[in-house]
Amino acid sequence: MPHTSTDRADVRDMLVVHEAFRQSYARLPALVREVTPGDTDRASVIAGHARLIEDFLHLHHKGEDELLWPKLLERAGDRLGQTVNLLESQHEEVAALLEESTARLAVWREQPTEESGEAFAATLERLGALLTEHLGIEEKDVLPIVPEYVTATEWHELGDHAINALPKSKLPIVFGMLASLADEEVIRLMLSTAPLVPRLLMPVLGPKAYARHARRVYGTAG
Repeated sequence: MPHTSTDRADVRDMLVVHEAFRQSYARLPALVREVTPGDTDRASVIAGHARLIEDFLHLHHKGEDELLWPKLLERAGDRLGQTVNLLESQHEEVAALLEESTARLAVWREQPTEESGEAFAATLERLGALLTEHLGIEEKDVLPIVPEYVTATEWHELGDHAINALPKSKLPIVFGMLASLADEEVIRLMLSTAPLVPRLLMPVLGPKAYARHARRVYGTAG
């Protein structure tokens, strides 16, 4: 049954995370293909960025597998069971492609040839296509219903799961990336469960960290 608390999940932060993944995987294949064969320095920059996105995606899906899907199956299985089962199976497909991508990334990073770059870029394209389909199903069929069954506290546990598992040195970059896609209200939502000091500092440090990162990766600060 839907819970009766007025303290319901606000899923807008998830939409920002989804958009970050969409944009990242839309741009990554071209970034890889643009690297001049033999340019290990540039390959290292792009590979580092790709690995950051891969790690964040893995943690994001791990959190859903552990903290979201079981709740929805228990509380709304009659409405969402079939969709959740589909999304879980897509998580397995994404995980397999992430494993393939990680292996191809390692080869290309060490030897950025045209052949290894094309193999890596093609895997990224397949991953991006599957992810686009997957996120679309979530946004159409699941997220609009989530507030009926998941409390705000439970929802923040899901968001904190991925963020807290990232290396501390990468947190400002990831937060800055998300903040670049969010309005001020959603930024406040994302920080609402953070300790006081990070809550005050991250809106300042995050955008600067991401701007530096983006200039290295994309050539611009956005």
